[in-house]
Amino acid sequence: MIPTLLVGDNSFDSDSIPFCTLCIEVDERRIRFCIIRDENMECIWLEDYSFDMVLSQSDVFERLKKIFTGHLLWSSNHWKNVRIAVNSNAFSLIPKLVFDSDSAGDYLKFSLGDAVPADERVLYHELPIVHAYNVFSIPKLWYDWMINHFQNSNITFYHLTSPLIIGSLVSHAEQQEIRIVSAFFEKDYFTLIVSEGQQLILCNRFRFTQPQELVYIMLFTLNQLNFHQEEVKVLAYGEVSPSSDLFAELSKFFPNLQIGKSPTTLKYSPQCAEIAGHRYFGLFNTYLVSS
Repeated sequence: MIPTLLVGDNSFDSDSIPFCTLCIEVDERRIRFCIIRDENMECIWLEDYSFDMVLSQSDVFERLKKIFTGHLLWSSNHWKNVRIAVNSNAFSLIPKLVFDSDSAGDYLKFSLGDAVPADERVLYHELPIVHAYNVFSIPKLWYDWMINHFQNSNITFYHLTSPLIIGSLVSHAEQQEIRIVSAFFEKDYFTLIVSEGQQLILCNRFRFTQPQELVYIMLFTLNQLNFHQEEVKVLAYGEVSPSSDLFAELSKFFPNLQIGKSPTTLKYSPQCAEIAGHRYFGLFNTYLVSS
């Protein structure tokens, strides 16, 4: 398979693997990887495989296998850490005070309005920064293969909203703003994270078809929170650029709108520093959830 984007430090080789963390972001439209050198928290490699259409679980699985087993570096199972972020609608943030691990499946059932499919595995992890657990599901097909493939590595699974929350709150702390809206855009979906005083107020994922619909959802959500669009700073991440129709539509309603930046907690090799870091905000922050 040919990657949509590939940048990397040529000095990286198999001898470096035991000292590095492999971060993976996967959903029905993309598979992304980056490598972080743990010693100095430097991103030294990134590969992005984007698909033109929504793929089935089995099609994504076949591509995962093809990428990993066809790539000498990815096929190693001796990474120091492997951190995998799954992007899906099946997630629910549960306050730590009321969280019960035996009820994880029920939390998702309530969130989805239906039982978790039999071919999905329910997982959860703690997000101490917001005093909550993030409950989510992953296709068993993906989970079983990854657990087996990386059996000699320390492997952790997250829902993509967790690195987005971590990244948004850390970014908020770096800015002189009371209220910040962090929006992570994909094709057909966007994740909205609202923070006030560096505290998480809201995190939700919405479907949309037109930029106007997306703007309406954002305005309605902020209105429900009694936030005025002139009072918030909006940081845009993901599949958006200053020249896009989406950015132009957003700018009509949000005067304090700007493209977000890569996490400043990480360092970046000269090759990785040249990419549009806001597009890989979730992937980069997957490293920082546990760091």
